[in-house]
Amino acid sequence: MHRLTGREKRILLMRYFRNMSQAEIGAELHVSQMQVSRLLSQILERPRHRLGVAG
Repeated sequence: MHRLTGREKRILLMRYFRNMSQAEIGAELHVSQMQVSRLLSQILERPRHRLGVAG
């Protein structure tokens, strides 16, 4: 978690702790739902890669 940027932490917080949809996150960040989806995939892929877990 300490390797994440502030924006990445905010996205994870909104998605998994505030239960916001990707569309809601996108509206708050002024990006599309698809961009939020891609960002989440990228954010979650890095720890998986470091742990050697297939995604």
